[in-house]
Amino acid sequence: MPIVVITGVATGASAAYLAYRPEPPPASPAGLAWSAPAAASLGLVRIDYLLHRLPRLASNQIAIWVEDAGGRYVRTLFATSFTANGGFARRPMSLPLWREASGWEAATDTEIKAASRPAQESGRQSVYWDTTDRSGRPVPPGTYTYRVEGNVVWEKRVLFTGSIEVGDVPHASRPRAQFLPAETGSEPALVADLSASFVPGRRLPDGAVTTFTRGS
Repeated sequence: MPIVVITGVATGASAAYLAYRPEPPPASPAGLAWSAPAAASLGLVRIDYLLHRLPRLASNQIAIWVEDAGGRYVRTLFATSFTANGGFARRPMSLPLWREASGWEAATDTEIKAASRPAQESGRQSVYWDTTDRSGRPVPPGTYTYRVEGNVVWEKRVLFTGSIEVGDVPHASRPRAQFLPAETGSEPALVADLSASFVPGRRLPDGAVTTFTRGS
């Protein structure tokens, strides 16, 4: 049975939605019915990817976040809890681009609880963004950048960068990959087969439960 988690404040209407699935995602995640759209929300962005959990130390750290067209930080959708909860103090090479973009060293407890999740198991994963910013305010229509940073092993990382348009019409895209440093490309893949899609007017399903963990 898949585990379904909504991140964000437990009583808030806005959140990032994560669905952990061993199979490719169905039309409605985990069998939940979609709610009527919220008037102020543009819709829902879904980021899908294939995760290969690597059996090694100093690996499997992932962060997913959104920036606006000007490169300004909007929101973190997912961050592996070791790094999100301060593990970077012991391992400074952990997700440095995300930490810099988000100013995570100064993140509030609410932001940490909204994004922090344990390392995911291998398989198809999906993360949803409800087109709100870090404060829960709806973002304006436009083009947004989504980024996925992962520590493959120690300082060797991969960064996926893509653009998604949110507004009145659906949109889909695939990101480009950058290996940091270049020789990381010869390491086993941590994340692959990424894509993003936007559906206008859709929002998170009602009745899902917010949880938080300080796992690895």
